[in-house]
Amino acid sequence: MYQTRIAYNPLARFKMAIKSQKRKRSSIALGIISTLAAALSFAFMSGCARLLEPMPSGEMTFFRGLFGILFIPVLTWQSGEKFYTGKHRFMLSLRGLFGSIALFFYFVSIEGLTLGDAQILSQLAAFFMCILSPLFLHDKLPKEAIPGLFAIALGTLVVVQIWNYSSFNLYALYGIGGGFFSAAAYIVISRLAEKGFKSNTEIVFYFQIFSLIVGITMMQKEAFAMPSGPEWLWAAGLGLFALSAQMFMTWAFQHVNSVVVSFLMYSEILFHALFGWIFWDEVLTVWSWIGGLMIVAGSIMLLVFKPKGNTADTHHHVHRSAGLNEKTA
Repeated sequence: MYQTRIAYNPLARFKMAIKSQKRKRSSIALGIISTLAAALSFAFMSGCARLLEPMPSGEMTFFRGLFGILFIPVLTWQSGEKFYTGKHRFMLSLRGLFGSIALFFYFVSIEGLTLGDAQILSQLAAFFMCILSPLFLHDKLPKEAIPGLFAIALGTLVVVQIWNYSSFNLYALYGIGGGFFSAAAYIVISRLAEKGFKSNTEIVFYFQIFSLIVGITMMQKEAFAMPSGPEWLWAAGLGLFALSAQMFMTWAFQHVNSVVVSFLMYSEILFHALFGWIFWDEVLTVWSWIGGLMIVAGSIMLLVFKPKGNTADTHHHVHRSAGLNEKTA
């Protein structure tokens, strides 16, 4: 029988993850390094997006899909999976659409937010997953999850400073919306997993296709700005660093437990904040740090519980174990 005492103890769950399999120290170290490299790759991808400003977000989404398509053969070679099988086309298309919208919203959010704040708001996917799971996955949300949800909700209000009109702006709403559509995409991944579908490469392929579609659609409302000079490098970096993050995540899960990887992936926030500070003189406010810590703490609380009747890992790291998020697929 499932032991609640252990499931709701973050430190106990973390220790169990470390000891879950007999791994050599070198293997665990490689897994940790790979996870941090993935988080750093995500930060580089966001940095490329910032360097492409004032390129419209729709156009960035388009180039993200375009260069992502070019790197699909590398991912296919690395994973040994086919990028297209023709199975579950509707669900995969839905996953690609939700993920592409989340990506577009993320690009819009960094136009008016610091990289650190935008990344903090992207962590809201955990919150929305817990809201959506009972509706679409028939999972029961235990009362022990309520403190985590409350911490995330309150932390979000603190980050966007809802009491301060000049701080709470449309870009913050796009960041929150990105978290919602990321969660919707993860719900689809969970439904696919229930059907026995496990091809990460095909999920990535559909994401690139729908990034192109969403990008082209939004470009109809934006003034097209053809990249020139080093901008082509930054545009290619959107796809290259997303691919490298995908590969690092895959290696990480081969060497260390998914719970450990999920914990370490919160270093994304630190890397994004550092990038913003070093390259763009962005400084997170005290409210951002306080709210960000509340969101991370709440997310970790959700990470370490299992929905009643579900023996699988928590839904919050379902997308981590697939090596995906709204920036990669």
